[in-house]
Amino acid sequence: MRKLFIVAIFLLSALFIIIPNVSAHELYIQVEELKDSEELRVDIFWGHIRDYVSESNLEDFQLYTRYPNGDVKQLDLEESGVQARTYVPITSDGTYTFWATREKSTYTPEDSGVTQLSNHMAKVIHHVGTSSSSNANEEVDMEFEIIPDVDISAFITGVFSGTVNLNGSPISDATIHAYGPDQEVIEESTDTNGNFEMNLDSNGKWLIKANVLQQEQGTMQGEAYEEISNTTTLLIETDGDDTSYNLWLLLLMLVIGLFVGAAVTLFTLKKKK
Repeated sequence: MRKLFIVAIFLLSALFIIIPNVSAHELYIQVEELKDSEELRVDIFWGHIRDYVSESNLEDFQLYTRYPNGDVKQLDLEESGVQARTYVPITSDGTYTFWATREKSTYTPEDSGVTQLSNHMAKVIHHVGTSSSSNANEEVDMEFEIIPDVDISAFITGVFSGTVNLNGSPISDATIHAYGPDQEVIEESTDTNGNFEMNLDSNGKWLIKANVLQQEQGTMQGEAYEEISNTTTLLIETDGDDTSYNLWLLLLMLVIGLFVGAAVTLFTLKKKK
């Protein structure tokens, strides 16, 4: 009986080890090109890539696109599961840039106890067709933005470089994290010119996140804050995807769950005897 209890504890511990740690949410955007309908399906997520996401409130988000010809438009959103979604007709080959903002709110991190004004935004760049024309390296109308210095439409793996702008100007000492398809976490910071680079050496989706704190006090909906936390993301995709990894992870969790269930059942039966 004691052995069964130890086995159950061990299996439960293994299950929690493979579940990613809880951390602050990020805003990010994913785009899928629908060949049959000649549309781009655009989803806004609030949560953690390859982990869990929170249910979206459409009133909290604003989504914009810049078409290949440079025209900019705000897009209407609809609920789809836990994410906010829209469909954009493909009008021509070229680069479609999407960016989103989330309504600002106050937040007090447990580790610091300092109330912040939380300012989140996100961007994704999607290239359609074989056109060599691209405006991906041009900034858009975002308060806090990651601008790639490399051609994302042709990026496979290797050194990714970019610039981080705050209110249209390069910002130094911004913290950069890159979350990779194989659970990699890379950390860098911007130099005095707002530039950074990092080596992305695995295939799949990479979420690049930048954060910078501003020591600025104020109030939001009657609640005082002492600083502003600006966070922005850029989702890029290298050659390949992480579907296989996720399937193996789910299978492993299922097997461990079955073992835990069997161990608990045997323990209960032994106890009844």
